Amino acid sequence: MKTTAWIFGTVLALGAMAPGFAAAQSAKPMQLAAAAVPVQPEETNSLNPMITVRGAMIRVSDVFSGPIPRGDRAILNAPDPGERTILDAELLGRIARLYGLDWKPMNRDIRAVVRRDSRTLTHEDILGEVRAALEAEGAPKDAELQTSTASLAVSLPVDAMPSVQVGKVAFDSRSRRFSAIVDISATEGDRVVFTRQVAVGGRAYATEALPVLTGSVARGDIIGPNDVTVAHVRTDQVREGAVTDPYALVGKQARRAIKEGEPVLASQLQAPVMVSRGDEVVIFYALKTMNLTAKGKAMDAGGQGDIIRILNTSSNRTLMAKVVQPHQVVVDAINVTALR
Repeated sequence: MKTTAWIFGTVLALGAMAPGFAAAQSAKPMQLAAAAVPVQPEETNSLNPMITVRGAMIRVSDVFSGPIPRGDRAILNAPDPGERTILDAELLGRIARLYGLDWKPMNRDIRAVVRRDSRTLTHEDILGEVRAALEAEGAPKDAELQTSTASLAVSLPVDAMPSVQVGKVAFDSRSRRFSAIVDISATEGDRVVFTRQVAVGGRAYATEALPVLTGSVARGDIIGPNDVTVAHVRTDQVREGAVTDPYALVGKQARRAIKEGEPVLASQLQAPVMVSRGDEVVIFYALKTMNLTAKGKAMDAGGQGDIIRILNTSSNRTLMAKVVQPHQVVVDAINVTALR
């Protein structure tokens, strides 16, 4: 009887719970449907393999991308301006763990290359200051300086303001040797961020301003205004017959190839050829009372104003004539008889 009464009570209790149980069962599909919506994963960190920094420090956010709570923290010294350094897998892993980043190196070959951005103080920038200091010591003005150091160029922090100071200058006029100590510095605001001292030595050569070509020209080329500039050329390297007037080059034709930047000799130039050897030409002579013309053949090539040999094909006689236009020559009174 007790067992029967317990079973009966349990059934009644389940019956009383049936409405709520059914409601819960009907609500379950909706709950499952809501759980099926994919959850967006949190953003993870990734390595920046090629890094360029401007300042003196490498920061966490330079090395890694993604959420970085303390990304502005400086972690390493940057390389010198213009130089680079390599962060290997072990170091990268330690940085990630220290700052709680979601990143681990997949293998030992993982690395990041950090390059420091820079601005360049060129070799000529430095020599310009040395040249000015040497002039005060008696060196020739606009001297060409040949240094024992191939390049004096210096890389500076990209945002810094450079300064060049020349001290301890010495010049020997007999040997043309010079020496100087150059102090190079750079500042950002009121703060000095770079200093270097450079010893410069070599020889100073006198120069003179001469017209030179901005590019090499081939035989037969006509030299135009844009082909000519003025450069300071070492006096001891200027050959006799060098052209000194820039305008004397313009419009001339190269007799042979001429190299860029070298003094041009008058013998390398000629007036543009208007008559080539073998060309048929018109021989012209103007008298007060009449004009005489004849056909001829050029025995020489020549430009405007050149005196060349012409064969009068009518008389089969050779005469000397001046080139005045393409395929036109003029003879003087002495040769007029040769036209007949």
